[in-house]
Amino acid sequence: MKLAAIYIEDHDMEERGYTINLGGFNHYAVKVADGMCNIVAKKNEIYIDDLFDKTGVVTNVSAIIGNNGSGKTTLIYELINLLNENFVSGLTIWEDKDGIGYINNYRLGIKISISGFTLKQLEKEIGTIYFSPYLDHKSGINGIDISADRYLREDLVNIDSTYEANNSVIISERLKRADYKRYIKFQKSKYAKNIIEEYGLLNDEMYRVVFIRHKIKTINSRKPEFDETPWDFRGFLAQLYRDIQKENKTFDRNVSSDAERFSLQKKLFKNLILMDLLCLLIRLMEKRNMYLEEGHFINDSEAENIQNSDQSAENKFKYWLNNYYYSKGVNDPLPNKEVIAILDYLYDYLDQLEYSDEEFLFMDWAKKSIYFNEEKLFEVLDLNENLLAALPKYYLANEVDNQNLYDSISELQHFISTEFANRRLSSGETAMLNLYSRLHDFFSRHVIDIQTLRKVDYYIMFLDEADLGYHPAWKRSFVNSIINFSRDFFKAIEVKIQIVFTTHDALSLSDIPNTNVVYLHNSAPNRVLSNESYLRPQTTFAANVNDLLGHSFFLEDLLIGNFANSKIEYVIKWINDNRDKEGDYNKDEFNDVKKIISLIEEPVLRNKLAEMLSDIEIDNQFIQKMIQKQSDYLRDILKITNK
Repeated sequence: MKLAAIYIEDHDMEERGYTINLGGFNHYAVKVADGMCNIVAKKNEIYIDDLFDKTGVVTNVSAIIGNNGSGKTTLIYELINLLNENFVSGLTIWEDKDGIGYINNYRLGIKISISGFTLKQLEKEIGTIYFSPYLDHKSGINGIDISADRYLREDLVNIDSTYEANNSVIISERLKRADYKRYIKFQKSKYAKNIIEEYGLLNDEMYRVVFIRHKIKTINSRKPEFDETPWDFRGFLAQLYRDIQKENKTFDRNVSSDAERFSLQKKLFKNLILMDLLCLLIRLMEKRNMYLEEGHFINDSEAENIQNSDQSAENKFKYWLNNYYYSKGVNDPLPNKEVIAILDYLYDYLDQLEYSDEEFLFMDWAKKSIYFNEEKLFEVLDLNENLLAALPKYYLANEVDNQNLYDSISELQHFISTEFANRRLSSGETAMLNLYSRLHDFFSRHVIDIQTLRKVDYYIMFLDEADLGYHPAWKRSFVNSIINFSRDFFKAIEVKIQIVFTTHDALSLSDIPNTNVVYLHNSAPNRVLSNESYLRPQTTFAANVNDLLGHSFFLEDLLIGNFANSKIEYVIKWINDNRDKEGDYNKDEFNDVKKIISLIEEPVLRNKLAEMLSDIEIDNQFIQKMIQKQSDYLRDILKITNK
């Protein structure tokens, strides 16, 4: 099953709307007149079923092409709004392997007649995914939104309620670490295999980790102020908070050697991590009044003795997590096992660091950073993901259509923040990883690790110039890579995916059959060029890139820059103006014209201009230079051919 065509109703247009075809068994024309919607199907003679993916996970790939300002992004928004039933009228036409059509009617409100195909009613729930690399402050969009705008809002959602590296959040650092965390998480996943093979693994010798502290309300910075935390925990946690502060003050800071400073920093880091985890759990309980009278200690008198004892803050913290229960709902809704697991791992990691000039690089108290090699980083990231996935389970799940959905608490799901210690990514690497890491991140946090979003059977993914920033070598593999990734990733989630992308690049377009391309043109009555339009280009798949630039992207002039073109026009005009002057011309201008001709790399054009210049004056040295340049060009062509 695939989406073959979409009709968008627009009463301001002559035909009350427009149809776009995404490439299916048939080509569809939808017209509305006299209270009737007429749908005519014409067989697509070059249609190949499962062209893009023999497994059937990726059902189809289509492209939307048009000049800047032609409305590509606007069209995507209209399609997404229609598919999400958001105040847009129209219909969608789907096809199965036998070419049988299925229709979803979105508030069209008129009778439908068909010609050329069999029709059934579609009974399938559709989801949409939208990605755009542009930070252009677009309004929110329906469906799954993994655009730059949306992720910016999410990455900064808790900027006023957290500290990072025990300091106020620096926006640029927060955004960088949020991106790097997603990159690293994606690269260590099984879904990154094909992407790593295509683009290479982006790694570093060491990785920098800082910890997020969630702000809690306190009285004079000495005692937590509770509103929603269970009554029975309050006294114990208030004392634990003070104990962590007191331990920090007991550390002897009068160190006289690097070895003593190293030992002090390990204690400081442990104290910081313990406070960060306590604040996270208090914020979790304070978010909502779920269990105000439900949280209890297994043994009240023992808990009181522990609270007032001189045991370490670590022991008291673990006692609370190992000896509590809730009388209703889940017996232990707090992520006690996950918290203790990551606490023990980090404490053990610090304990195993022994002082040496080299090992001292594993900690940097000034930046509140701990450094890990790749193996250790992946271990601690696994523990971190387990913790974050467990946080929403503190609240009760809601059953929706036989799926248990937890409320999203994304503003709390932050503890470890990581980045490359030394490596800096190129713009192309960032563009590539933004797409794949956000897809992986969103579905991991909302579908795979814990379900906060109801999963549907079929998604249509709209990629708005996702290849922006790619080197031409990467653009050649853009379509193939997104197909391979989507096949493996969405197969694991047990859903099907259809891809629609916009691009300004001929290499990306050359992977798409022409019947799968939607052309937008400002001169068309409804922006969309029909199959019969004389303006519509007819070749894309495996076509010559220059042909695609000249036709599919509506470049009517020479395929060179305007500045270079202006210099060529100057040369031609100068030659024409001085042909009949019989040597009475400006010699400096003549020499400048020769230099411009020498710069031209297109051999036919260069030789023609050199020939025209000879009508004014024959310069044998210049002619020999042009002949040598032509020989060098032919030699290079032969080298490439032999390879």
